[in-house]
Amino acid sequence: MENNKSKPASRTGKYFKYAIGEILLVVMGILIALQVNNWNVDRVQRISEVKYLNNIKLDLQKDLASLSYQIDFRNEKVKRLEKLINQINGLAVDDIDELAKNVFFTLMEERFTPNNSTYTELASSGNLSLISNDSIKKLLLELEELYKTNNFGIDHELFEYREYISKPMFKFTNTDQLFPVYSGDKTASEQNISIENFQGLFQSPEYKNGLVISNLMSMDFIPLYKNIQSKSQKIIDLIDEDIE
Repeated sequence: MENNKSKPASRTGKYFKYAIGEILLVVMGILIALQVNNWNVDRVQRISEVKYLNNIKLDLQKDLASLSYQIDFRNEKVKRLEKLINQINGLAVDDIDELAKNVFFTLMEERFTPNNSTYTELASSGNLSLISNDSIKKLLLELEELYKTNNFGIDHELFEYREYISKPMFKFTNTDQLFPVYSGDKTASEQNISIENFQGLFQSPEYKNGLVISNLMSMDFIPLYKNIQSKSQKIIDLIDEDIE
């Protein structure tokens, strides 16, 4: 009789073990499925991240070429403006061709416009978190602040340019007469330009003040652009390391 009673108990134990095994298999299956799903999500996110990183790199490479030009332009502008300011202050003019070119050059405008469309898209869409490298993210944020400084400076310079340089230029000079000298097509003598053509301009306090302000701003832009240049190159290097 005892043997008969033990058989149902033995069968119950087997069923219980079987049920536990089934549950464990189901749990393991769910865990594996979750792991595979997470791996797929990470893989898709990484593909998107690499795509964004490559686009950011392309944007910054374009900026580097532009920044090199901007720095050269600003250095040239400082040199020409300082020469004009010194001549207004009494330095003898010994080269009318150079004077004509420098005066016309003061009409030249250049502004650095960053290629930050990829970063802007990331930030506006809330996908900045896709960039997993904190160093890259930090430098991108720092660049954005430098871009704001650049934009503020450009807007300020543009106002000063219109008020204090272009207005006196159009009032006291004949730009159509100066341009062939600036472009190198003709000499000042061939254009009948002499020192007397610049007396009104040189006596304009607005023009002198405009030159001084423009010169100071150009000197500020040079280190700013070098800083942007340095950070841009660091980001490119970090992206190369991250992708590799």
